[in-house]
Amino acid sequence: MTAAPVVDGHLDLAENVTLFGRDLTQSVQAIRAAERRSDGQATVSLPELERAGVAVVVATVTAGFLAADVGPDFEPRSAIYSTPEEAEAQALAQIALYRRWESEGRIRLLMSKSDLEHHLELWRADRLPGLVLLMEGADPIVQVSDLADWWSRGLRIVGLTYGDTRYGAGVAGGSTQGKPGGLTRDGVALLTRMAELGFAWDVSHLTKQGIWDGLELGFPRVCASHANAHTLTPTTRHLTDAVLRAIGEREGVIGVVLYNGFLEPAWTTDRSIPVSVDVHVRRHVSHIADVAGWRSVGIGSDLDGGFGREEAPEEIETIADLRTVGSVAPAEFREGLLGGNWLEFLRAALP
Repeated sequence: MTAAPVVDGHLDLAENVTLFGRDLTQSVQAIRAAERRSDGQATVSLPELERAGVAVVVATVTAGFLAADVGPDFEPRSAIYSTPEEAEAQALAQIALYRRWESEGRIRLLMSKSDLEHHLELWRADRLPGLVLLMEGADPIVQVSDLADWWSRGLRIVGLTYGDTRYGAGVAGGSTQGKPGGLTRDGVALLTRMAELGFAWDVSHLTKQGIWDGLELGFPRVCASHANAHTLTPTTRHLTDAVLRAIGEREGVIGVVLYNGFLEPAWTTDRSIPVSVDVHVRRHVSHIADVAGWRSVGIGSDLDGGFGREEAPEEIETIADLRTVGSVAPAEFREGLLGGNWLEFLRAALP
């Protein structure tokens, strides 16, 4: 009997290739051998996703890094943008990569409910991952009027910010200090047009005020692709109980991030503290489920999204170990946590 499909609600696949030169068509072991790194060790590749039984990935399209947000020593310089047009070019290159992978038979791009259902049938035999495209930070959308073009290119979910963008105030990696600001006038216009076209909205990396600005507009399809519980990790990067509850009430999903610093705040100052799925992921999953409901919690691992193997829970050697996360849920909710909840969200959100 084939194991139930796993869904990862957030992976920076294309960014690792186009901005940082990693070849994700190789095995994780081959990538590590080529890079010979002691930090930022790879955990994700396309073959590893197949081995993991990850049927669907919410895969990001990003702008790179805003020059004002990074120092003069940031490398590679080619990953930096200064204008919306430069951000647009970075994002288009990432979409081109996803299309190339599809033409090579490595992945399938999923743009509709029928795409998703057909893919899940095929996946049971070929194990190819299917990708739903998420823009993380909307700077590549030069004008709100461009949004229909991005829909035509296959984008289906948009997060308005990473750091600050023309669309709203972003929290980047988060801070213990409050971050002021919410949606801008352009941000309200973008969300309104997103709702009209059928996009889903990812609230990750947006300020608390920005999230409430959008929720009060009545946006219909809301998720947090990768965020943890603010009650347990009290920084601006994570979601308060009120926001968790609001997402649950809207039948959205919150993807739990597998970065040690987001799971255990003390780890950021003392990396000798062991962080585990069994203790720390369990704590966040259980809290989110208590507040938002078991049908609103999933995985948004963000593995290789700026951190490597040495910064993930001790049970996670590569993404092939993602199923261990299922152990933290009661048996009746395990398949939902591993992927079923995200699949139900995507069935409701995709056209």
